[in-house]
Formats: sequence, structure tokens, C-alpha cells
Amino acid sequence: MAVVEPNDLTSRGSVQGLLDVLQTLAQELELDRLLPLIIQKTSQLMNADRSTLFLLDEERKELWSKVAQGVEQREIRVPLGQGLAGAVAVTGATVNVHDASRDPRFKAELDQQTGYRTRTVLCVPVRDGGRRTIGVLQALNKVDGPFTEADEDLLRSVASQVAIALRNAAQVEQIQRRQRIAEILLDVMKAFSGELDVDHLLRKIMARTSEVMNAERSTLFLVDQAKAQLWSKVAEGAGLVEIRIPFGQGIAGTVAATGEIINIADAYHDPRFDRSVDERTGYVTKTILCAPVRNARGDVVGVAQVLNKRGDVFTREDEEFLCALAAQAFIALDNARLFEAVVYMKNYNESILRSMATGVMTVDRDGRVGSVNPAFETIFGLAKDRPNHPHVSQLLDPSRNGHVVTEIETRAAGGDAYTAYDVKCTQGTGDPVSVNLSIVPLQDSKRNPMGIVVVADDITNEQRLMSTLSRYVTREVAEYVLKDKGTLKLGGTRREVSVLFCDIRNFTMLTEQHQPEDVVGLLNDYFTLMVREIFKEQGTLDKFIGDAVMAVFGAPIGHPDDPRRAVRAALGMRRALHTFNAR
Repeated sequence: MAVVEPNDLTSRGSVQGLLDVLQTLAQELELDRLLPLIIQKTSQLMNADRSTLFLLDEERKELWSKVAQGVEQREIRVPLGQGLAGAVAVTGATVNVHDASRDPRFKAELDQQTGYRTRTVLCVPVRDGGRRTIGVLQALNKVDGPFTEADEDLLRSVASQVAIALRNAAQVEQIQRRQRIAEILLDVMKAFSGELDVDHLLRKIMARTSEVMNAERSTLFLVDQAKAQLWSKVAEGAGLVEIRIPFGQGIAGTVAATGEIINIADAYHDPRFDRSVDERTGYVTKTILCAPVRNARGDVVGVAQVLNKRGDVFTREDEEFLCALAAQAFIALDNARLFEAVVYMKNYNESILRSMATGVMTVDRDGRVGSVNPAFETIFGLAKDRPNHPHVSQLLDPSRNGHVVTEIETRAAGGDAYTAYDVKCTQGTGDPVSVNLSIVPLQDSKRNPMGIVVVADDITNEQRLMSTLSRYVTREVAEYVLKDKGTLKLGGTRREVSVLFCDIRNFTMLTEQHQPEDVVGLLNDYFTLMVREIFKEQGTLDKFIGDAVMAVFGAPIGHPDDPRRAVRAALGMRRALHTFNAR
């Protein structure tokens, strides 16, 4: 009959307990539930009053425990090298203390704060597959005496399984975190993409960033390269309309200058922190996370800043998350500013077109009208209630303006530029109109044809005025007068001129000897010759007085030799009269 020794019973119970721990830990993949479960099972297996699992925070060089069984603190932090757990994390050696109060490494402050008395302590490192220490597993106050070497082996076995469970939970948490971040970023993109007003978008970016970063406040600073400053038009929670920070000053200014992320656990102990804003607003800044916002070329175009994470400090994951949020915010902001610029240019161009006296119409490659300014509508007498984007043949009646419609359709399909002067057209009302017409091809950024712009100048009044002026002055003088009609004061300028008078000798007797029809024909031929000589010397026909002609030299355009011109015109008239009489 076999005899069972007590140590064998203990070993069998330990193995069974260890298997139970393995099975329990393997089934839990949620880190928040796994941590208290590890502590509970460790206490039960080790027959200890309490247990604590410390995890290594490599960035801050600390051990932290999110759950400490029986202690109200939600988180305990121990610097590496301090206390029993801190020593184990540094050395990687197991520590078994039978009387904690006599061990110089033991820190009694926690016992004093909680009223708990620690007597025996067993600490072992928790190592990953690469034998790298990732934490410390600690058991306190074994119920039936001090911890033994068998307890050390057992706790080390538990720690190795805890490392596996932590790795599995961390992998699951990482997958879930990435999925959660992707969902949040997608939601943020949707929220940002639906807003194209820059001011509203800035407010939305700040509110959404505060929400997803679990921060009290957020600010997005934009770079003003011309002034070497950062500015924020919206500072959430602050009463300031605009904040400006020079490059290199303050936390945000330093990030803008260096392009590096700054994560501060205590703002008032950082010499770069500027307290002036807090002093003006009464706000107390504790933790700060600042990340640069970069464009596609990698240039820093802004700084995203979040303040006071609720209940915690900002982590490396928060840094990555803020950078991702800032990138999405910049894309949305860049699109909003581009849209704002496009709208501004559209309104600017439309304002210019509305104010122009020249008619302008755009036509796409299919011959459909894009825009028509009021001057074009007036010139061609277009109806106000026309359909949107009509074909040019619907806008300009081809039966009346077929030549213009043909040219527009031809050039819109990909032809060259076209210019024509004094083109006779017909308005929608049926009235004639004379225009100078220009058709210019439009091209996109890649020089691909995208339609044409039609420019029309109404010269109907000028043509009428030209016809009238040409009766009194040469066409060159008439064109000059029309060109500078804004500066010439017809009838209102006092100047020295030379005046030529001439009439027909014995005209009364001549009219008595001939029929009226013959006299009129005679005068028409005579005046034609006389006026021709006057115009030849750039004179101005002032009036006909019966059979007399009055001409002026020196108005509206003067010449230094106007008296000589008047004499030359008189001599020319004599020669023309001699030829006329002979004929």
C-alpha cells in the first residue's frame, strides 16, 4: 500500500490549482477583466492574503498596477529600482521576504496610507517569450506562514502563464484598438467631410478631438508663415477669439519649430509652458499632448493640442491617435479652405462680369452655355426666363444670327481663336445690333480644351455716331473723337481756330435760270467736291448755309499749321471748282 507524503499532496494540489489557473486565464481575452482575474487566482493558488500584478511602463520607467486587490486606489505606480517590485523589475531575480518591515527595499508608505500591514512578500518577474521583463507578480502575506521555495517555483510557473495570457490579451486588445481607431477615424472623416465652412469646421474639429481623445480641451493651431506665428481662430472653452503664438515659444510654438511630438504629464513643471493663457482664463492646465500637423510634402502646417486627459495621462497610443486625427483634420480643413477660395474666386469673377459693359458668355465643348453676364443679355436682347445651360442655338436664333452661332459651335468643338469687327446681328426683339466679336478657347491645367469664352462689344451707338461724325470730319478724326470722347469737350472748349467760308457767286440768279431738281443736283455735286478738299486738310465741316460752306480748322483736333491747312483747303477748292465748271 502506497504512502502519500504531505509534500506530494501539496504538489498535487498545486498542479491542479495551476491547471485551473491556466484554463481560467486562457479563456479570458479582455485585458480589463484579465487583470483582476490574475490577481484573484494568484491569491487563491498561493494561499495569500493579497496579490498584485505590476506591468512595466518603459516610457516612464515605472511599474503600474491598475487593480490592487483590497486597495481603493485605481492605480499604483512604482519607479523602477524602488521597492521590492521595482527591484525585481530591474534585476529579474525572485524576491522572497519573510519580514517586510526589516527589508530596506520595502516601502511602508502604502501600508501607512491604507492601514494594511505587509508581513511576507513573494515577488517574481513576468517575462515574455524573449525573456524580456514585462511586469512583476507579487503575493502578500501567506496565510499559513512564510513563502517557501516551492511557492517560488509555483509563482514563477503562474507568472509564465500570466505572460502568455497578457500577450494574447494584448494582441486582442491591439486588434480591437486598431478597429476602434479605424471606426473613429472613419466617423471623424464623415463628420469633417460634411462641413465646408472653415469656421464651423474648426469648431467641429475641436469638439470631436476632445471627445475621442477623452480630453477637456482641444486647440488646432494653423501656421502663418508670413508672420512666423501659430494662430487659432477657435479655442474651445476659452473666451479668446484668436490666439497667436510665435514659433519657438510655448509648447505649441516649440512643436511648430521642431516638428516633434511633446507629451507632458505636468505642465507647470515644464519650463516651456506659458502660464499667461491660464492666468487670463482661470483655467488650470495639467497634462498636455501636442502633435505637428503635416501636409503631403511633410511640411508642418499646424499643431494639434489636447489638454487634461480625464483621469489619466496621455500615452504613446494617444500620440499616434492624435497624429492620425490631425492628419484627417488637415485634409478636411484644406478641402474647406480650397472650397472657400473657389467660392471666393467664383463670386469675385461673377462680380467682375456683372460690372462689365462688355458682354461675356462661356460655352462648353458641346455648345452648351455655361454663364452669361448681364451685358451680353442686354446686347443680344436675351430673355431672362431662359432654361439652364441651353444650347447656343437656343440662346441665339440661328435664323437671325446664323453666322455667329456657326462660329461659336465651330470654335467650341476645338477650333482656334476668332475675332471679327462690326458684325451685324439681330436681337431677340428683332432690333439690329453691331458688335465686335472675340472667341477665345478655354483650357484646363493640362491644356486640354474645355470650351470657349465669347466676348461681344456693342458698337451700335458708335457706328451711328461714326456715321454722323463722318458727315462733318474725316473718318480718322471721327475715330479719334470716339476713342477720346471722354476727354474731348465738344462745343465746350475755347480755342483759336481758322475758319473758312465760301459760297457760289450769283447763286440767286442761277436758281432763277434752272429747275429746282437741277439746282439740288448741282449743289450735291458741288458740296461733295468742296467737302472733299476740306477733309483732305483735316478740317471740320461746320455747316451748310444755303449755297455757302463753313469749315473750321483746329477743332475738335488742332494742328500747329491749321491756318496753312485752311489756305491749302481754299486753294484746293478753287482747283476743284475749276474742274467742276469745265465739266
